[in-house]
Amino acid sequence: MNRFREKMKFAIVLTTALVTLASSSYGADSKFKKINKDGTANMVFSDTNIKKGAENRSTLKTKFDDTESIYARAYFSSKFGQLKGEEEGFIDIWIDGSHAKRLNFTNKDISADKDQTLIYVYNTKDYPADFKDDVWENLTSGEHKIHLVVGKTKFMREGVSVEDQGDRLALKRDDVHKAVYLSDATFTFLKH
Repeated sequence: MNRFREKMKFAIVLTTALVTLASSSYGADSKFKKINKDGTANMVFSDTNIKKGAENRSTLKTKFDDTESIYARAYFSSKFGQLKGEEEGFIDIWIDGSHAKRLNFTNKDISADKDQTLIYVYNTKDYPADFKDDVWENLTSGEHKIHLVVGKTKFMREGVSVEDQGDRLALKRDDVHKAVYLSDATFTFLKH
């Protein structure tokens, strides 16, 4: 009987430790992840690689200069989900209110079960930056507001429209897609 109690006590302690460990590693980013009223989630930025679940080990900040590396960890309110047909994921970068570039991706880049991703924004040392020099080279000296958006195009419906080709009308198939934003945030970039 005593041996049974010891085994049960050990099992309870082990289970409690495992649940605590699992919840602490699962919840490691929970204090960093925020969901906005519109359903989009936030991003955090650092000048070092932001490891999943170890955000507290990175120096998170929102102001960078052109000598630093910039990494972003983008959170989603739920799992990214399976892209269907011609749907695509995208990362948009806006500079001072103007759209600068869109990068498209598929589920090969971000699998359907992911609830966050790392973006190599600028001058990254361990992996080529997602946004190449063409985004940054024409910026003037001074401060710039950089806005990143991660989203996906969601297939809404198939339709048909009529196109006037001068001497005849042609039917044209329209696949209507809507942009669904999943994560967005802004940081300041200082170019010398």
